[in-house]
Amino acid sequence: MKLVSAFTGALLASLICGSAEAQIAREAFYSIPSETVSAADFLMGKKGTPVALAGQLRFAKSGPAKQPLVILLHSASGPITDGAPYEEWPRVLNEIGIATFAVDSYAGRGLVNYPSDAGKISFLTRIIDAYTALDVAAKDPRIDTSRIAVMGFSQGASAALYSDMARFQKMYGSPDLHFAAHISAYAVCNTRFQDEENVTAPILMLHGAADDLTPIAPCRDYAERLSKAGKSVRIIEYPDAYHQFDAPMYRTAVKFEQAPNSVRQCRLEEGENGAILNVETKKPLGPSDSCYKKGFTGGYYQEAAANKSHDDVKAFLKELFHFQ
Repeated sequence: MKLVSAFTGALLASLICGSAEAQIAREAFYSIPSETVSAADFLMGKKGTPVALAGQLRFAKSGPAKQPLVILLHSASGPITDGAPYEEWPRVLNEIGIATFAVDSYAGRGLVNYPSDAGKISFLTRIIDAYTALDVAAKDPRIDTSRIAVMGFSQGASAALYSDMARFQKMYGSPDLHFAAHISAYAVCNTRFQDEENVTAPILMLHGAADDLTPIAPCRDYAERLSKAGKSVRIIEYPDAYHQFDAPMYRTAVKFEQAPNSVRQCRLEEGENGAILNVETKKPLGPSDSCYKKGFTGGYYQEAAANKSHDDVKAFLKELFHFQ
């Protein structure tokens, strides 16, 4: 495991962030050897192009000798914006004795224009980032490898959520390492994958009921399917909350009235050979499909929902990690 002394982007900026330093005792930067692969190739278990990513490990000021850990996967907005959830959650978790490992999935891939570059990689690729980050973090002797969870936001939330699938773990994960839990915040849940109910760890899903960018209905449906399969899953809804309700940077609602939003109404499913199909047409999604809609709210901070989500996640992890 190679210690990284410096790198560009969000993680270098956060290194000099006084507010972050005030909350933590120690931090370290690590290289994460991952891959970049297309969605279709990922679903068929194929290897991708090697890439070196970066991760920032922040330890809590107080806690056990071996600290529990949450790996964080940023949204499509990227990891560098002040007031993004990516900066809020390390503070929240460090305060209760949980370390965090924030993964930058963009800079190492040359994706620097947020959020326009987000479409250049699938969230499925970022599942590999989650597994490789787990491998790297588990090698640090200060981390309790039996108590590592993963949490993601929007695009990163989908990676955090579906990295719980046993099928994907077998294809890309390490057989001796598994996440203790998976937490998603406003994930995209509108694709039904083969064998998606076969998950191995508890799931907590957080979602704003008013989210019109990544609507809650498909996540409700997925949670119901998991529950019927006997899996440990809970979905917490925040009334009147929009996308990125936990991001203080969005004090005013960010509206995109004419922007296309393929996610809004489309329901998709995994077909043969890694194809993703429109459930209605049984064909790959096309620009003329009726499910395409215009307009969405990209982000809108709501303090009550944000604070409640902090409490909900802390309660979930305290119980999972046997904290008082």
